[in-house]
Amino acid sequence: MNSGTIQGKGKAFSSANGKPIEVTIPFNVFQELLELKLSMEIYKRKNVQKGIKQSKKEVQNGKARSFTDIDEAIEWLKK
Repeated sequence: MNSGTIQGKGKAFSSANGKPIEVTIPFNVFQELLELKLSMEIYKRKNVQKGIKQSKKEVQNGKARSFTDIDEAIEWLKK
């Protein structure tokens, strides 16, 4: 779901002075936002960032290997 869709499904409530204070959204939108938040928390972890940087270096140095399907990858791992 894109941000425009989320915006269209939410209903904002404001205080007496017009300041936004609360938003209601459908439960499925709430679940998607929670999943996104969890994904971002994982992505920002230092060990994940370190792994991503290492992987990029390995690809640049020609140490990466690609497979056509999962079976080929499993066979390679068995070696």
